[in-house]
Amino acid sequence: MIPRRIFYVWGAGEIKPRDVQVCIQTWRQVMPDYEIIEINQDDTRWFDFSKNIRHSKFFKTMYDNRLWAFMADYIRARVLYDHGGIYFDTDVSAVRPLDGFLDEPAFVGMQNSMYTEPAILGAAAGSKFLKRVLEFYENDFWHTPIYTIPEIFRHILAHDYGITNFPPRDAQDIIRTPDISIYPERVFIPFRADGAFCPECVVADTHTIHWFGGSWLKSAVIDWMKSKHVNPDAPLDMTRNIVSQTRFSIPGINLGIVKIVRYPHETVTRLMHMVTMSRVTDKWFYLFGFIPVFKVR
Repeated sequence: MIPRRIFYVWGAGEIKPRDVQVCIQTWRQVMPDYEIIEINQDDTRWFDFSKNIRHSKFFKTMYDNRLWAFMADYIRARVLYDHGGIYFDTDVSAVRPLDGFLDEPAFVGMQNSMYTEPAILGAAAGSKFLKRVLEFYENDFWHTPIYTIPEIFRHILAHDYGITNFPPRDAQDIIRTPDISIYPERVFIPFRADGAFCPECVVADTHTIHWFGGSWLKSAVIDWMKSKHVNPDAPLDMTRNIVSQTRFSIPGINLGIVKIVRYPHETVTRLMHMVTMSRVTDKWFYLFGFIPVFKVR
């Protein structure tokens, strides 16, 4: 059985933006009897950064290059495999309690006709599916262009379970295997990353909302990830082609897609901070910069 605990990953001592705090507060309100556990580099009770750096080539590579998103991908699989529980990305809000999923060996939601979305992921300790995911990180990862966690899940579902795609959104039903159950989009991800949120997206069996907060990407990282199996000794250059692709929507101001190429990390951070601060002065509160949540009267 999956324990009543929710894990999330955050940097030790780092301030949580208001958007993240809003999401975590929904977990507390909807599931008050669940333990909420932050995984960070200073707390070794649930995940020991030093131990995993020593024992995992993947995690060490991601840590050495400060690739936090990919570290979080690994951490969710490792923590749930070792301890059991539910993992949430910090851009996930809770709508209904997840008690009905706790008898599953593991669960995840469909993202579209091809991929699942492990932003919401649950598993009992010793999950056979997550054991396969961890094996992929240590072995297969270095011999394939696959690198995102939805791609990894898709690869394993196809190779080990014969599941290659999902029905259209309106025809989706639960797909069960001996090791993991895959739920329709409406249950965990009621709107797609390239779509728009609307209240009608949340239906009777919607339990969470993934807001697709996103993060800025580095093209050097993507290039290296895609070619690591061809030239595994190539260095990962973290200084070139820094690209920000965060969407912002402020009343009266259309910033569209912000792209910054060959700028240092500090410049990107300052620019994004300036945009965030300008948003705070408005009477509307925007979740992750582009989803209106409420208006201050």
